[in-house]
Amino acid sequence: MEERGSNSGPLSGIGAYFRALWSGTEPLHRLIISDMLIGGTLINVLAMGASFALFGLGAPRWAAMTVFLAPLPYSLFLALAVWRTAGRSGSAWAWPARALALLWLGAMVFI
Repeated sequence: MEERGSNSGPLSGIGAYFRALWSGTEPLHRLIISDMLIGGTLINVLAMGASFALFGLGAPRWAAMTVFLAPLPYSLFLALAVWRTAGRSGSAWAWPARALALLWLGAMVFI
């Protein structure tokens, strides 16, 4: 019988991943390059393309805007995770990393 608080479900790996990002245990360079700049940008570009396709197909505006804004919570999470990790790293790259996270978030929201 499985315990109620057990971490052995299909989403336990995803939960552990998000906890690691949020807790600042992931290396700052990995978080910035692979998670934020590559993964986060790819997700936002795909959502933008899908929303443009919906606009082009004559879908309701609310549906296209919902698709366009769907990655916003994840983008906010990534920017905050970079901010927190940079604060805990104590590296000389902490402030440039924070500035990059804010610039990236602005680009993902407004472009």
